[in-house]
Formats: sequence, C-alpha cells, structure tokens
Amino acid sequence: MNNECMALLAEQWKHICQNYSSDDLLHAFQFIQEHSLVLVEEFYKNMLLEKESAEFFSDDLIQQRLRDTLNQWLLESFSVGINKSFTEAVKKQRMVGHVHARVGIPSWLIMRGVREIERKMFELLSEAEYKSALTTCSYIVQIMGFATEIMCRSYEAKTVANQEVKHSYRLFSAMQDVAVQKDKQRSSLLDWENDLMFKVFSGGHNFKHPMLSKSEFGLWFIHKASYAFSGSDQVQLIIDRIYQVDQLNDVVVQCVEKEKILTLIQSIRDLNREIQLLVDQLFQVSEYIESGNDALTQLLNRRYLNTIIGREITFSRQNRTPLSLLAIDADFFKSINDKFGHAAGDLALKFIAEALQKYSQGSDYAFRVGGEEFLLLLVDTDLERAISVAESIRQYVEHGMIATSQGQQFKFTVSIGCVLFDGHPDYQKFLDAADTALYAAKNTGRNRVYVAQSTLQATLA
Repeated sequence: MNNECMALLAEQWKHICQNYSSDDLLHAFQFIQEHSLVLVEEFYKNMLLEKESAEFFSDDLIQQRLRDTLNQWLLESFSVGINKSFTEAVKKQRMVGHVHARVGIPSWLIMRGVREIERKMFELLSEAEYKSALTTCSYIVQIMGFATEIMCRSYEAKTVANQEVKHSYRLFSAMQDVAVQKDKQRSSLLDWENDLMFKVFSGGHNFKHPMLSKSEFGLWFIHKASYAFSGSDQVQLIIDRIYQVDQLNDVVVQCVEKEKILTLIQSIRDLNREIQLLVDQLFQVSEYIESGNDALTQLLNRRYLNTIIGREITFSRQNRTPLSLLAIDADFFKSINDKFGHAAGDLALKFIAEALQKYSQGSDYAFRVGGEEFLLLLVDTDLERAISVAESIRQYVEHGMIATSQGQQFKFTVSIGCVLFDGHPDYQKFLDAADTALYAAKNTGRNRVYVAQSTLQATLA
C-alpha cells in the first residue's frame, strides 16, 4: 500500500464523513463511547465460539491485552470524523492489518467479529429511542466496513510478501550446510540410540532416557528440516517414526523383561534405520538457492528472521512448548574499530558468532541482525536453559582474547537480553521484549544478562 493509495483512502474516508452533519458524527461517537465496552465483549464472546480462533485468542490474552486494544480502536475510528485525522486513521488501519498478517489471523475471522459488533449495535439502538438512530446506524456501518477494508488491503499485501519470503526460506533452509547437517544429524541419531543401548545393557534399572523428539536430532528435524522440506512425502513419515520411537522408548525404560527389551530395542533400531534412509532421500533433492547467510559470520541474516520466529511462535502456542530469545550486542564496539581498525572489529563479530554456535543446539537459530547485534532463538527452551546459555556466551566472550594480524591483542564484552515467550501471537512483541532486556543490560553497566519479564520490565539474571 503506497503513499498514493493511502492518500486516496484518506480522501474516501473524508468523503464518507462529509455525507453527515457535525451533529451526526458527534452522536455516533457518543454512542460508541457509551457502549464500546459492551461491543468489545460481544466481539470476543462470539469469536471464542469459532474453533479456528483458538490458536489466536485465549481468555487470558483477551483479558490482559486485547479488550483494551479493541476498545481503543473503536474510539479512535469514530473520532476521525470529528478531529479530521483521516491520513492518520488510514495509517492506523494499515498497521493493524500488518499485525494480523504477522500473527496469521485470517481476515474472515476479523470480519466475523465486526459483524458481531454491528449486530450488537443494531440491537442497542433498537432497544432505546436513540436520536437519529437510522443515520447513526448508516454512519457506523460505513466506517466499520471501510476501516476493515483498509485492514484487509494491508493484510493481503503483507501476506503475499510473507509467502514469498517463506517459500524462499524453505528453499534456503533445505540447502543450508547440507553436508555438515547430514553427517552431524546422522551422528546425533546414532548417539541417541547407542546411549539407550548402553543404559539397557549395563544392567541398570529405572534409568531415564530422553525422547527422540527432544534429542538433538529430533529438535533439528521438527524445527528446521521438516519446514525446509515441507511438501515432501518423507517429512510426515519421519515425524511419525520419531514419535513411534518415543512410544517404544517409554516402554523400554519401564520394562524389566529381558526378552521383551531386546525385541523393543530391535524395533527402535529398525525405525531409526528407516528415519536415516528417509532423511538421506530429502537431502538428495536439495537445489541451489540464494543464500540467507551473513557473509562475515555465516550466521543467518535478517532475511528470514520474521518467517522463522513467526513459525516457532506458532509451534510453541500449538504444542505448549517453551521458546526463548536472546538479544546480544557487543559493548563499546565503536571503540574497537577506532582503536584497532575495522578488521579487528570483524574478528570480534566472528568471535561472537563462534560463541553462539558453541552454546546453541542444531535446532536453535542464530542471526546477525545488523552491525554488532545478534539474536539467538532457543527452541523448546525454558528460562533456566536460556539464562544458562546466555551466561555461557557472556563468559566465553569476556574471557576470550582477540589477536589482530598486526600482533595486537584485545578483549571485549557483550550485553545480553533474555526473554521467555509469553504466549502473545505477534512475534514483534517477542522481539521488542528481548530488545527491552538488552537495553536494560546496556543501561545498567553492560557485560551482563538481563531477563525480560512479561511486563517488559527487566531483572538481572
């Protein structure tokens, strides 16, 4: 939606309002002001009846955040005709449409909610002898419809762009470090299997062994490979086999009959061989695509940031698994460039990337998002592990020594913001929370890890 289009929409909004007198506009605003909370209640009450809305709306989320947001939207939309802020109103609707696209809320679901607001509005007007009720109805319906139209325009444009990026990311992800990942993940799968066999045949009882889906291999496949190769027949087969292995693993750790254990172990080995074969087939169909790596650090760049975080948030919400994010920034980075030169600064950035790769798992995502700023998305990770990883990275950088090609040596530190996903479907909220914690770490002394609370207040880890 370019500036020309927005200007045209602002004129159309103005034209709608010009068809009504100042008193009409004021009466409509007063009606909305008086009944907005009732309309908001009606909106969410009926939205929750839709099965498709479950992943986007929960009682807690509605109670804490969304009621106030919708109430504010109603009041702002119907104040436009009075304060003449048509351009700002169009910008607001465009932003709301972008948010809906980021979250993935289907536009029909929003229109469903708007229909409920209009139905309740008619009901309220019919119950009371409201002055100029027909005119008020006419105006409110037009504004609600027009505002929703702008949102849908913005939503569709953003969704198309997102789909193009997602398609590009799937191809990129399929090729990223193919040879390395193929060998690494095969080894990880075998390590999981060998560890289980060792525990079984060492004679121990009541031992514990992690599920394959929570292992290095399982997390990598579920959170990366399955998306990279989405559309391939092998993907769902592999996921099914992983969960079959999990079921057998649960039986093994509780079983005491030796003969039955041997049979179960053989079944697990057979399933793992099938998984390996299917994964090999996936890698064989990889094709060359445009790189999404940062040229200096070889971490991911910003290109696929929104796609990846949006997808992992959806997975976290649907499967009720934890998700954490670290925002990392080099302290006083400009002074490194000024004192030792930009080549030394590049060495420092590579050292941070090295730290991120050292303490992350194959299923995690490490990004260089610009300059000396990095992000580390930790999948299936609670706050305890996130803080541990953050502190390990901080100490690794602090105790490291960088040697330049001119024989100079220097040390530096990083500040880290840490946040646990709180359930909000908009990934921008997640990113903002990590930034808030990072700024707190910077503003309170640097070289430390701060944890963002759900209120976006930060505390020292």
